[in-house]
This record gives sequence, C-alpha cells and structure tokens, in this order.
Amino acid sequence: MLFNLPNAIKPIGARFLSVASAACFGVDISPMHFASLLMECKSVNTVRQIHQLIIATGLLSLPAPLLSVSLPPLASQTFVSPRSLGTGVVASYLAFGAIDDALLVLERVTPAPAVWWNLLIREYIKQSRLDRAIALSCLMLRVGTRPDHFTLPHVLKACGELPSYRCGSAFHGLICCNGFESNVFICNALVAMYSRCGSLEEASMVFDEITRRGIDDVISWNSIVSAHVKGSNPWTALDLFTKMTLIVHEKATNERSDIISIVNILPACASLKAVRQTKEVHGNAIRNGTFPDAFVGNALVDAYAKCGLMENAVKVFNMMEFKDVVSWNAMVAGYSQNGNFEAAFELFKNMRKENIPLGVITWTAVIAGYSQRGCSHEALNVFRKMLLSGSAPNYVTIISLLSACATLGAFSQGAETHAYSLKNCLLTMDNYFGGDDEDFMVHNALIDMYSKCRSFKGARSIFDNIPQKERNVVTWTVMIGGYAQYGDSNDALKLFMEMVSEPCGVAPNAFTISCVLMACAHLASLHMGKQIHAYVLRHHRYEPSTYFVENCLIDMYSKCGDVDTARHVFNSMHLRNAVSWTSMMTGYGMHGRGSEALDIFDQMRKSGFVPDDVAFLVVLYACNHSGMVDQGLEYFDSMTRDYGLTASAEHYACVIDLLARSGRLGKAWKTVKDMPMEPTAVVWVALLSACRVHSNVELAEYALNKLVEMNAENDGSYTLISNIYANAGQWKDVARIRHMMKKSGIKKRPGCSWVHSKKGTASFFVGDRSHPLSTQIYALLERLIDRIKAMGYVPETNFALHDVDEEEKNNLLAEHSEKLALAYGLLTTSPGCPIRITKNLRVCGDCHSAFTYISKIVDHEIIVRDSSRFHHFKNGSCSCSGYW
Repeated sequence: MLFNLPNAIKPIGARFLSVASAACFGVDISPMHFASLLMECKSVNTVRQIHQLIIATGLLSLPAPLLSVSLPPLASQTFVSPRSLGTGVVASYLAFGAIDDALLVLERVTPAPAVWWNLLIREYIKQSRLDRAIALSCLMLRVGTRPDHFTLPHVLKACGELPSYRCGSAFHGLICCNGFESNVFICNALVAMYSRCGSLEEASMVFDEITRRGIDDVISWNSIVSAHVKGSNPWTALDLFTKMTLIVHEKATNERSDIISIVNILPACASLKAVRQTKEVHGNAIRNGTFPDAFVGNALVDAYAKCGLMENAVKVFNMMEFKDVVSWNAMVAGYSQNGNFEAAFELFKNMRKENIPLGVITWTAVIAGYSQRGCSHEALNVFRKMLLSGSAPNYVTIISLLSACATLGAFSQGAETHAYSLKNCLLTMDNYFGGDDEDFMVHNALIDMYSKCRSFKGARSIFDNIPQKERNVVTWTVMIGGYAQYGDSNDALKLFMEMVSEPCGVAPNAFTISCVLMACAHLASLHMGKQIHAYVLRHHRYEPSTYFVENCLIDMYSKCGDVDTARHVFNSMHLRNAVSWTSMMTGYGMHGRGSEALDIFDQMRKSGFVPDDVAFLVVLYACNHSGMVDQGLEYFDSMTRDYGLTASAEHYACVIDLLARSGRLGKAWKTVKDMPMEPTAVVWVALLSACRVHSNVELAEYALNKLVEMNAENDGSYTLISNIYANAGQWKDVARIRHMMKKSGIKKRPGCSWVHSKKGTASFFVGDRSHPLSTQIYALLERLIDRIKAMGYVPETNFALHDVDEEEKNNLLAEHSEKLALAYGLLTTSPGCPIRITKNLRVCGDCHSAFTYISKIVDHEIIVRDSSRFHHFKNGSCSCSGYW
C-alpha cells in the first residue's frame, strides 16, 4: 500500500464516500494531512492516487476557507505557494509536468486564483502548444477568473508566435475593457504581438499611445525598433534608435536593456550595409560598457561582415573576452559572404581540430561557399559530414545544397535532398503549401535544381503544386528561366504569357524579362522579342537593372537577325558595362560585320575599359567570320604582348579556325602542335572542321582519335568525319562510322529549319511533306531551281552524303529543310519583307549556293541563322563572303 493508515483501522473493504463516513473510522482526513502526503510524492501516479483519495473523501466540495493549507513554493516558481488543497493538487501535477491533469483540477477549484491559470498558460507556451494556451485563457474567462497583468502578456506572446492577428486583436479589446491600457508591461507585449503578426501599423499605433501617455520604457523602444527591423524598415528602425538614445537615458534602464537595444539595431545596419551607423552603434556599445558582452560582440561581427568590413569584424572577434559557438559561426559565415572562402575553410578546419562545436550556421556557410565557387562535390561531402555530426540542416543549408546539385547536374543527389526536406519537415507536402518565405525559397531552389538537371517533369510538378495565387515573381522566373536555358524556349514564352495575363497578373522583374529575351533569342523570334521590348519601354520599373535588360535586348536582336536595332539599343544606353561592349561586338561578329566589331572594340578601349580575355575571344570570333586573318593574328599577339593576358584553349581554337578558313591548314596544324598547353576538345573540333573544308582525311582521323581518347566525341564530330569520308568517296568508312555511332548509342541530330511569317512559325525536316502547303512548297521549289539552273547554278552533289547516282543526289538536295523553309517563306511573306530562317545545324553548302542565286530573282532579303553564324542573302551575294 502507498499510504500507511493507523494500525487501529482494519481493512473493511469500504470506500470513503464522505467526510462523515471517514470520520466514523477515525481516519485523518484533514487538508493538512493530504497536503503533507502531496509533498512526499515522487511520481505523477502517486499524485493521481492521492487525488482520487481526496475526491473520495469529498474534501474538494467543502468551502475554500475549510481547505486552507500552507505548502512550500514550487521549485520552478518560488514566488507561488499553494494556499488551498485544490491548488496544492494543481501544484503537484505541475511539478511533474502533468498539465492536462492540473487543468482538470483547476476547473473545479472555486475560486481559482489567476496565478495558477498563468502557470498553466505559460507551460503550454513552453511546450509550443500555442493554440491550447489561447483556448485556456478563454476558459479562464468563462469560469469567472479575471486575468491579471501577468496573464495577458503570456496570452499575447502565444498570439504572436502562432501567429493569430484575430485572437491578438480580440485580447487587445479585453485589455481596454479591463483597464490595462496603462500597464506598460502589457502594452509592450501588444507591440511585440502585432509585430510578430506582421501588423506593423498597429504596433506603431500602440507604441505611439504608450509614448503619449508617458509610460514608455526601454523595453517599449526595443520592441518597436525590433518590429521595424523585422518588418524590413531598417531606416525607420535607425531613426527610432537615435531618438531612443536621446530619450531613454532619462528613464530607468539597466545593462540587460542596453544589450538588447544594441543587438536589436545592428541587423538593420547590416541589411543597409550602413558602415557609418554600424560604427556609431559600436561606439555607443563601448561608451555604455556593453561591448565585452558576447551577444553584442557577435552582433557586431555579423554587422561588420555584412558591411564588407571583415578587418573590423576580425578586430571585434579578437577583442572579445568570451567567444561562444555563435562567435565562431559569425566569422565563418562572414568570410564566406565576402568571398574569402580560403579563410572560411581554414577557420572551419581549425574549429574541427580544436573540437569547437559546429553549429548549423558554420556548416551552411561552408557548404554555401563551396557551392558558390563551383566546388559542388566538396559541398556534398561537407553536407554528409554535417549529417554524421548530428547537426540538423536548416532551409538555407538545403538551398545551398540544391544549388550544388544543380551546378553538377546531380539529379539523384538533388532528388535525395528533396526527399530529406520532406522527411524532416523543411518543406511542405504537396497540396499543403505553407506559403512562408522559407518554404518559397526551398520550392524555388528545387525547381531550379530539377530544371538544370533537365528533369522538367519534376520541376513543373513542383511549380504546379504551388497554388497559383501563392506563386511569387521568383517562382515564375525560376521556371521560365529553366525552360529558356535548358528546355523548350516555346514553353518559356507560353509560361510568361500566363504569368502576365489574368488571373495571375504577376509583374515580371528584370530577371524574368532577361529569361524571356533569352528564349526569344534561342527561337530567333523577333516578333515576340519586339513585344517584350515594348513592354520594357512601357514599364519603368527596370531602370535600376538597365544594364541587365538592355544587354539582353542587344543579344536578342543580334540573334534574331536585326543587328541594326541591337546597335540602336546599344547607342541609347546611358551607361555601359563590359558585357554591353562584348554583346555588341558578338552581334556584329556573327553577322560577318567584322570591321564594325573592331570599331566597337576601339571605342571600348577609348572609353576606359581594359579588354579582358572574353573581349579578345569575341574579337577573334569576329575576325574569323569576316575573313580578317591578319587583323585576327595581330589581336591574338596583342593580348599577351600589350595586355599581359594568357591565351586559353578557346583563343587557340579561334586562331586555328581562322587560319584554316583562309586556306592555311598547315599553319593551323603547326599552331596546334606549338600550343603551350594540351589541346582541349574545342581545339580538336576546330581542326576537324578545318579538315572538312580542305578534305584532309588523314588529319581528320587523327583529330577524331584525339576526341575519342578524351571521351569528347559526339554526333557532331562523327558527322564531320563521315562527311569527309563521303566527299572522298570512302563509303565503307562512312558505313563504319555510322555503325560505331549506332553501337555507342550516339544519334545524329536531324536537320531542322523553321521560318517566321505572318501566319506563324513553320518547321521542316529533310523531305518533310507533313505541312498543309506541301504541294505548293514543292512546286514553287521546283520552279525556283529550274530558273536558277538557267542562271548558272549547278547542284553541289558532294553535299548529298549518300552512295547513290547523281540524279538521286539532285533530288535529295532539293528536299533539304532550309530550301523547304525558304519556299514556305516566299509563299507566306509579303513582297519586300525579309524572310528569316533558322537552322539547328550548319547550313548546307549547296543550299548556300542556291540561296545566293535565288536572292537575285526574289524581292526579299533572305536571312539564315545556322549553328555558327548569320547569312544575309541579297542581290546575289551573301554577307559571309565565303567565310563560314
């Protein structure tokens, strides 16, 4: 038995049903007796048995004055001492954390002092059962217990953390009705509650009322400053902090309040990169003696790091008397944020060596640093070590890791990270989208990762599972950018139209516009590109990002065949960066207008820009496509001689191509052999392409073997060698190459051409007869070929790469995709308008010859964009002048 009853009492199997019946048997049923038993309880089960015994005696139904007891204060709340048997039972349950049991008793205690309700509410908040805490406060009111000045701050805290603006404002009304509006403790809690609920206006109104009444204290000011910092109003927070330093010093304050004030305002300085204000706050901390405090030191390290002043951050760190884990984390994160990854990694290694606990911030900073440097494998390895250490990643860790997976194209690791996020509640499940900032960022990072891994089914699934009304501009931009860069640009344009149309109506930002312009450039869709340009001109929100958008406009117009409009955009730019100049040079280069590209290069140098390796690569590209051999070689020598730049493999590839196109294959081969570094795949491809022009089978085979050794062969290189064999009549070798491709699983990309007209865009493959106008297309093409043959055109049958007779070769050449696209363009384009054709591969030599003749007899400029450059056919000549 748990209880030692007097020896005189013999077990009779009877229950104590009342005080009277218990008294008949001489049992001590006084409240003090049960109180002493409660004091000796060692477990919650013992409390429950005593509670049952008290109920059986009927003591709890007696008037409160008869149940008066004197018990020691609670261990956790020394200022609270039970004064009745009922509250004694409540206290015993609370001592063992049995909150629900305590509540059942408290509901039946009359009257139940507010202090016990406060304790229960506080315990529910500690357990994060916030809705239960609010419900308990409502129950307290229903049973007739009036809340006091301790109850309401607890309840307001629950409303803020939930957050629930509706409940918080309801309790605000209760505060006013019960005369608590002059209690600064409660009013400060109101400011904090409205701030957490995102209602900055109401928080400011309460604060203004506090200051008007003259009851404000340092906590009031700290609360409103914190509210503005969290509400993304850093300048307002700084203004309030300045006023606070002038006003609050006259009021009662203490060191703890000063520390909170400093720690509150430094994030505002950091977000603004406000160096002067950060130093002023630092000086304030030194004057009031709070600087040696670890909280202040950590906040200063973080603020200086985010302001880009790592030297100051290091000084603060070294001056700190006590450094905790947060201090080390702040230093590692600071180095990482400022791009000094070597220092971050070194500090990280030292922390591990010294067995300093690594927090999630440290791990995340290192993972983010590796990811930003492109060291994705290292980022994944650090994440594995993080999990093994027992440190739980947060949403920033997951975003950094997904970025690393996206860079690598590591689909399986990205999918594993996705699964980990779901399993560990770092991401909401489908159909339960949370909509908070962290959730958005993880969803957007997942869309980006799946897009870069070319898993558009996965990316679109995540995008579609975000409710349409919840998608923000970043979500739309990531999905559109994924399609534009790695998928189908048509899907990018469709999604953009959906984004700006009702019911979505989301305003695109500069990044969205850039992605859409990229899609237009890929598709050579000049009509859509012009519409986007018009949209940009109508909306002036893109002015801060003018470089970004205008550079993309130059690129779009150049790749859509309208380089003159690209120049107009370039000329209208008030300020230009290096990308602006190189974009314009690239535009002229791909259109074979090398002299104008070099003029831009000269203007760039006169404007004060020092050319870098990219600028010289573009210059060589322009010279290459304009036959400017001597100028190209001079610029190649100049980059090292005059600018101290080291030529890369890409520069050598341009020079090799430049020499080969001008008939200097021997010198091109010598350049390959004399390279100061091992030739890369791009060099061997350039040499292989040169062998195609000069029909050099032996050198072509050597170049292909080098590509095979490097595992860099693809359908393009095999097609080149196959064409070289075909031109040489080595049909057995052609068959051998095709067998090798089939065995390796490499498929030749089929040639495809598409043309834009007033009836839309039409695509054609070789021998395509699927178009509704096929009969008219082939009939027109036959008439055109007959007319140009009469003018001297001779089909170049060496481009019909099949072992068939000459007549069959002529028929094959007539069905090439670019010829079909031209015929369709002639049928559907108004006289005088240019016909714009795009081909996914290099234009066929025979088609190039035929287009030159056709341009003499049609009233159109024929603009062809192939995989290498643009060809403008007009009046019997081409802009490439044979350098293609």
